[in-house]
Amino acid sequence: MKIGWLIASIVATVATYWFRAIRWQILLAPIKAIGLRSLFSITIVGFSAIYVLGRAGEIARPVWLARREKVALTGSVATIVVERFLDAIMLIIAFVVAVLAAEVPSTSSPKLVLLKNGAWIIAAIAGASMIALFALRSNAAWIVSKIPFRRVASWMDTFLQGLSFLQDKRSLALVVLQSAVLWLLIALQFWFMLLGMNFSLSAATATLVMVGAAIGSIAQIPGIGGGFQAGYVVCMTAFLGIPLEQAVATSLLATVLNFAPTIILSLLFMGAQGFSLRDLKSETV
Repeated sequence: MKIGWLIASIVATVATYWFRAIRWQILLAPIKAIGLRSLFSITIVGFSAIYVLGRAGEIARPVWLARREKVALTGSVATIVVERFLDAIMLIIAFVVAVLAAEVPSTSSPKLVLLKNGAWIIAAIAGASMIALFALRSNAAWIVSKIPFRRVASWMDTFLQGLSFLQDKRSLALVVLQSAVLWLLIALQFWFMLLGMNFSLSAATATLVMVGAAIGSIAQIPGIGGGFQAGYVVCMTAFLGIPLEQAVATSLLATVLNFAPTIILSLLFMGAQGFSLRDLKSETV
């Protein structure tokens, strides 16, 4: 192990949450101006919930934001939806760049084709969804007026308010720029982590492994992960020729290095607010 690189990886992990908080602040600006420190802590708690509760934990961030900052839940959910679509698009861009720059053995081509197919499916869904969100926001008043149920119309109205930044070209450009910087930092974090685990490889190859792990993490099992490790193992064995046993062992270490700092910081933030994991689970299930 190379402790220096592992520490750098953990520092980069925390930095990714800071950049996520900055991006979220821009997305939330049309709804309410919220301090960066508050969004930083809520972001860490939200990602900790995903690691502990699985994908059901995605709702933790808007729930805790509504609890602490009195922001309409449906409006904040809209910003999370946009974030995820932007992340998917940036992930595909990272994948394309990595494929062009990384050197992979010819024997890995079937796995690379599988990864490409998964990536392009995600890209298609993300692209179509972003177009749909633009269409929804552009026709917000008409859509709300056609909903006969008052409560549903109110929910839809606050959800569409969460998409208001789409009409501000400057805010949209800032969000896209923030997303690009964020994913560059995520790729560096993953590279630092692999260097710390004594894997001598290029940043492009590390990014390719990161993309596989990220796609796998979509299938997140509560408290375990599962998809992250599977994506990591497949890429390490196919692209780097790492023995299966070593790939599995380091996938568990990678899980700890990615998840543990987030969960520890989350517990500290929740403790300061008098909020427990049990409270978080009860509000997100």
